[in-house]
Amino acid sequence: MSISARSFNDWLATAGLPEGASQLSKLLGMKRTTLHNQRIRGRIAVPTVIAAARAAHLNPLDVLGSFEPYAALGQERKPVTDAELLSQVSYVDALVHLMSRIRADFAQALGVAPMEAIPFAGSVRNWLDAIDPGGIRQHVSEHGGIAPSNLSAQLAENRLDPELAIIASRFAGVSSASGLVVSGLVTEQEAGWPIYGRENALSELGDVELIDLVSSRLEFLRRETKKKVDVESAAVNYLETLG
Repeated sequence: MSISARSFNDWLATAGLPEGASQLSKLLGMKRTTLHNQRIRGRIAVPTVIAAARAAHLNPLDVLGSFEPYAALGQERKPVTDAELLSQVSYVDALVHLMSRIRADFAQALGVAPMEAIPFAGSVRNWLDAIDPGGIRQHVSEHGGIAPSNLSAQLAENRLDPELAIIASRFAGVSSASGLVVSGLVTEQEAGWPIYGRENALSELGDVELIDLVSSRLEFLRRETKKKVDVESAAVNYLETLG
């Protein structure tokens, strides 16, 4: 879902941003033709609105929430849950933490490094699975007007349209902002996630819970790697058949 160009232009005036396509596109770091085409169609894409909010030194979630399609973002946002924080731990970070916990010399050798930035491979799917109270995909499909196959395609591409993310959040009873974080539209800080929230949630896991987390991440990695190998093998077989 996008924002009406008229509403966006009205907001630009209140935010003190230039309305001219050339000036505005340069300020937002996007092509002039891209912005022009959005205005011609009468619909402004969400990433454009977010870029404009940042250019105006405003919180993107507050700005998005001022437009009717995303009013849920302007309402009181709930704190991120530990399950959501852990869903945004990559297999590399989970493995590093496990090895560091097993042996002190591993911890010294590995050192302290920032956790993998969001989004990473599988971050959106991880989040959806973590908040799922049961039947979340069906609910998003039905209430978002999207076929289950198209929803699966978005998850395979590690993305989720903002309106679908909000539908999922409200169904699960979590913050409406979370889905925009895990898909990379807004940052953890912009959504009010605690500093070192992911690191702390990981550290608080028991040994068995940590091993389970590593196992689930490695299983996802195995599935994705096998898909790539199968695709490559199929391509080789096809070329060999052609001669």
